[in-house]
Amino acid sequence: MKRRSLLRLGVLLPALIALAVAGMWLWVFLYHLGGDWLDNQPGRLPDATFATAAEPVCQLAVDRFVRLPRAWETPTPDERAAVVQESVGIFAEMVADLRTVSFGNAPGPVEEWLLDWETYIADRADYGQRLTTDPAARFYVTQSDRDRRQITLAIDRFAQTNGMPSCATPADLS
Repeated sequence: MKRRSLLRLGVLLPALIALAVAGMWLWVFLYHLGGDWLDNQPGRLPDATFATAAEPVCQLAVDRFVRLPRAWETPTPDERAAVVQESVGIFAEMVADLRTVSFGNAPGPVEEWLLDWETYIADRADYGQRLTTDPAARFYVTQSDRDRRQITLAIDRFAQTNGMPSCATPADLS
């Protein structure tokens, strides 16, 4: 009799644990799919005015950027530098165009994000310049003063959080 109880417990306990874990994940997915969690997400703009207008601007820049040869596929450092500098022009124009878009109710966060983009563009320009004199030059990304991580992480997080996937930084130099 004792053995039968232990056997039932050995089957019942893992089944209950599995059921509880499955229920927890179901709740998490259903809760998050409701959409309310997006409104409270850190970095989320209070309205979608800027994000809605910014995504097509970024997509146009990405469309131009993807036509460039990949930097790592260029045979010489000078050609690589030329590709990097051309991409700098594309992204600088993108940021200039984004500055003409209405910032909506959140001029502070948008301005901060655009300043981060300008820093990243300067990092790319610096790398392109160094390539002309140093074939072994490496690409360095500025560290953010806010969270002491690469500035690209803040740029990409803001773009993702606000539904602007085309406004994330490219991964061509990493």
